[in-house]
Amino acid sequence: MKKIVTYTFVGALAFVILGSFTGVKFGKRDGTEPGYTGSPGDSLKNCTVCHGGTATDVEGWITSTVPQTGFLPGQRYTIKATNTEIGATRFGFSVSPQAINGDLLGTLVITDTTKTKLVGNDKYVTYRADGVEGIDSLSWTFDWVAPTDVNEVVFYGAFNSNHEGHKDGDKTYLTRLRLYKQGFVGLMENLKNDFLSVYPNPAVDVVTLNTAHPSHSSEVSVFDIQGRRVLHQTTLSNNQINVQALPKGIYHVMLTLENGSTYATKLVKL
Repeated sequence: MKKIVTYTFVGALAFVILGSFTGVKFGKRDGTEPGYTGSPGDSLKNCTVCHGGTATDVEGWITSTVPQTGFLPGQRYTIKATNTEIGATRFGFSVSPQAINGDLLGTLVITDTTKTKLVGNDKYVTYRADGVEGIDSLSWTFDWVAPTDVNEVVFYGAFNSNHEGHKDGDKTYLTRLRLYKQGFVGLMENLKNDFLSVYPNPAVDVVTLNTAHPSHSSEVSVFDIQGRRVLHQTTLSNNQINVQALPKGIYHVMLTLENGSTYATKLVKL
């Protein structure tokens, strides 16, 4: 009996050791744990906690059917998350619409139970075990019911891709989708603007933001009078933005600080 136990233990140990060198796959995970979207509310944690490496920021991996004029409170929209990595064959993601403090904004609705599910008290959308395989890219869709009491919602997303289920060479990407309530730009008239000014104003090309807040902790959006965001900049050089490509007209410049505070001022483009 002792010999059988010994042989079984040695055989299992050899399989684990062999697997560590040959890359034996041990099955697919059924989604991520809650709290790894890279959002401030998740303490900036993301897929690298388990997969290692460094996360790369990307644009446009989360899209929506919300029109350019903004979302309507209580309205249901479709959100699409896409993970792209040439050569990868397995993909994962976690997405959550959150306030700066991590509160869930709106309601998430699963529309494809084969590929996606909710975790963390329905605060996060993530993949299912049957929704990970693809070639070079994979997308997931779900619905979102817009909240009734906020003007701005940010969808935070963390994405991971790998080859045949092995962690070696995994890639992690972070992205955001910022959405505004319809008519929010009109409400900018009521925002504190003694904190923010721009010059020259009117302007032709480069505009300097006059604010005491460090530029590395803020982001700037420019909206036209229809409420459409026409410029978005997350990294400021010398507190400057280039508006040369914008048509002549009146715009709102909105500054969002790291703590979630928002300030706005008018800009006239010549």
